[in-house]
Amino acid sequence: MSGTETGTQALIAAVEAGDAAAVGEMLDGDPMLVHARCADEDRHHWTALQLAAARGHLAVCRLLVERGAEVYTNPWNTYPPVMQAAWNHHQEVIDYFLKEIPEKADGTNGLGVSMVLAAREGWVELVREHIRRDPLRVHERGWIRETALHWASHNGLIEVMEALLDGGAEIEAHEVGLYGGTPLQWASEHEPAAVALLLARGANLEARNQMPDADFYGATALIVNATQRNDCAEVTELLLAAGADIHARDAAGKSALDHAREGGRARIQAVLEAHGARLHEGGDSTDGVH
Repeated sequence: MSGTETGTQALIAAVEAGDAAAVGEMLDGDPMLVHARCADEDRHHWTALQLAAARGHLAVCRLLVERGAEVYTNPWNTYPPVMQAAWNHHQEVIDYFLKEIPEKADGTNGLGVSMVLAAREGWVELVREHIRRDPLRVHERGWIRETALHWASHNGLIEVMEALLDGGAEIEAHEVGLYGGTPLQWASEHEPAAVALLLARGANLEARNQMPDADFYGATALIVNATQRNDCAEVTELLLAAGADIHARDAAGKSALDHAREGGRARIQAVLEAHGARLHEGGDSTDGVH
């Protein structure tokens, strides 16, 4: 093992332990260690600052930033330090990044976090401030090419959704990097209030997932709803009441009812079957609802 590798491992171990004094001594000896990364996949190849934030070690975070650590790094398959702190519930560390040094986070409009991630977390005041400083931020895309409205809709963050929609966010935007889908399709998994808001704002019920390699290729919001383990029949009711096509099939040729039956979504299945029975009693074809 080289001396560089040994130094990196020692630095990462000290960061993991929250030993600011040891981290400082090592950085005195080799300032470039401030850019060290975890070597293992279990820690997602985090930088030292991401690791310190994830563990809630505020003193180590301060020290690393003072020594030149990149504040808003977003390598490979992970997220910036402030998000590691947020997802691990370290409020003091969150406040440090967002209130003390937001201007150090490059590419965040001087707010410490991107529009997309602020929306994902429900930080509505930061979302509003992003829009105030730069109205075009409503069109910003995240790591998987999703918009802020995708995450706000998926997480049922109504205030954030309203701020984004009022600010001109595209209600029919498609995520084009991983799962695919529109905000309505993302909300249809398990967020009735978000679905209701999007429908009230004119979202297209029959929009199709456009990602050829995605599991949901060709799916409408109703089909997406029927694939999810949440078994959220409240969303099913809302979509059907708005006129969703119960006969629609995805690229694999499956309807919402097919997915509900195969996945054991008993509540959604019951709603779909009841709706199909009502259509039949009314004289409409139930072809495809079997």
